[in-house]
Amino acid sequence: MKILNLVKIVLLCVMTIGLASCGDDNYYTIQNTDEKLCSDAWMEDYTTDEGECRHILEFTKGKQNGKEVLSGKETLIVYEVGKMKTTESDFTWRWIDNSKEGLVLNYGAGDIKYFENVWVRDHYLSGKLDGEIIMLTASKSMTNRN
Repeated sequence: MKILNLVKIVLLCVMTIGLASCGDDNYYTIQNTDEKLCSDAWMEDYTTDEGECRHILEFTKGKQNGKEVLSGKETLIVYEVGKMKTTESDFTWRWIDNSKEGLVLNYGAGDIKYFENVWVRDHYLSGKLDGEIIMLTASKSMTNRN
């Protein structure tokens, strides 16, 4: 009888460990990549006291003189009554580390922004840019604004 109870306990432990190891490890299949980040222009529309705004981030990856160049552009368009104001800033970028969950955006002259908790998916880019949570949509997924 004691042997039967011991076998039941061992079998229960094996089943518990076996079930706990089931499931997919999706983390590695949804990891951020340079290709996904550079695949589109990312934008969001919002309203402020100044008017309607459109924030656009574009990331590019290329080669120059045999070296990899990671650059981009940040554009802010403010639509006020009767006029439109556009501000553009160029930057270089890099991943903070190999986990590819954070970016450093260097605008030059010591102006650096951190884009943390970055999630790049097919149709959206989200994270915390310089302390503010943002969610941008791929431009291919947005309708044109007239």
